[in-house]
Amino acid sequence: MRFTPASPRGLYLGLLALLFLALPVAVFWRPGSFFFIEDDWDILSRMVSLPFWRFLAQPDGEVWMPFSRAVYYGMTRTFGERYDMLLLINCLAGGLLAFWFYLFLRQHLPSLTALVLGLFYGGAAALSSLTQVAFYNNALLCYNFFLLGLLLTHHYLQTGSRASLAGIAFCVWLSLISWNFTLLAVWALPLYIAVLGGKGERRKFYAVSAAVALPFLVFVLGYFTFAGFSAAASHNRGIVSGLPGPAYLLHWLLGACLSPFFYLFWGHYHYPVWAYVLGGATLAGCLALLWRWGDLQEKRLCLWALILNGLPFFLVSLARYQRGVNQAYAPRYAVYTLMGALILLGTAWVIAKRHWRLGPAIRLLPLVALALMIGGQIGGLSRWEKLYGGMSRASKKFYLALDVSGQGLPGAPGDLVPPQFWYPERIHLTWGEAVNIRRFLSGAPGRNKPPRT
Repeated sequence: MRFTPASPRGLYLGLLALLFLALPVAVFWRPGSFFFIEDDWDILSRMVSLPFWRFLAQPDGEVWMPFSRAVYYGMTRTFGERYDMLLLINCLAGGLLAFWFYLFLRQHLPSLTALVLGLFYGGAAALSSLTQVAFYNNALLCYNFFLLGLLLTHHYLQTGSRASLAGIAFCVWLSLISWNFTLLAVWALPLYIAVLGGKGERRKFYAVSAAVALPFLVFVLGYFTFAGFSAAASHNRGIVSGLPGPAYLLHWLLGACLSPFFYLFWGHYHYPVWAYVLGGATLAGCLALLWRWGDLQEKRLCLWALILNGLPFFLVSLARYQRGVNQAYAPRYAVYTLMGALILLGTAWVIAKRHWRLGPAIRLLPLVALALMIGGQIGGLSRWEKLYGGMSRASKKFYLALDVSGQGLPGAPGDLVPPQFWYPERIHLTWGEAVNIRRFLSGAPGRNKPPRT
């Protein structure tokens, strides 16, 4: 039997894929340093208290995400107390996300520029907020499926493939039922056709719009069936009772436009002053270069990138602006919005190289900027590891003190556990649930399994 050797292009992409998968593992995976914290305990308490299908269908506050709940259930059933394995899976999902983003950048930017920006994205410290807490596999799944849908949208624009159209609908559906951040973001897919395809692609715009609308409507039906109308207002009172004011617009502006550029230079939402200065200057500089020298296609790409960042915050800001502007800086949002920021940054650099004489100062500029960006990610990463490491040590100590027999507890099984490493306004864990979680994860004989009915 004869085998056809792999093409150089296929081998090159395969090696790059391995590099992208390995990068978050090397940067974020710290075996033995982290344990179940915050929302992990919330989802585990539901897991041991509810029948399986009710566990999948029940909303998490205002969010309905049955697919990622099923994935989390499978992960914890497989690995139990081995939290490091859950985080390893998250790191690999983060690497896959960065690889999809790199493949998208290759369609619009020079190969080396796309590679540098893709690798920066894969090692950005904001990603630690998703890779170092197992619960946030929901956001990683959501973003992965969204980017796959975006790649299929680009392929459909180029080829008109019906299989791509079906793939877009499937990826949109999986993205929405993994986490609801992309509820409005998925409409950036048909807008990609409208903005970059031009008037000659009207038929393809309608086709992609239909491919997005179908899973969108099915999701909305499922959301109101299983979560109910009140779930949307579970975090903010009066979310639909009146028009939002300036606080909403400020939240949207910070989250969609400014925060992503601050995250370029500091990987934690407690930014130093210089990160504000450099981030704001970078945004202004990119827009100025684009306006002055960008060609029509470059302007369209950057317009779409701004739409990409802005769309989800029309809903997110509505659900969060009453809690203050700090919510606009949430790192799990920045993992998404960094995509738009890096598209603008890469396009601006292409324009600058084309129109400026490449003297020594100009040639050093991207290296200096990249050094500042990488230094900011390293500085921000240490903040996350200190925060999550401290919470994890307290969590592990609490967990190991739980006797699987339920004896010697500080309170009765129905009493609430005092807040320790979670948000007291969100998570209400009883001593009985805590013991059942220990039984479930440790595989103790006679453990309480989630009911099947």
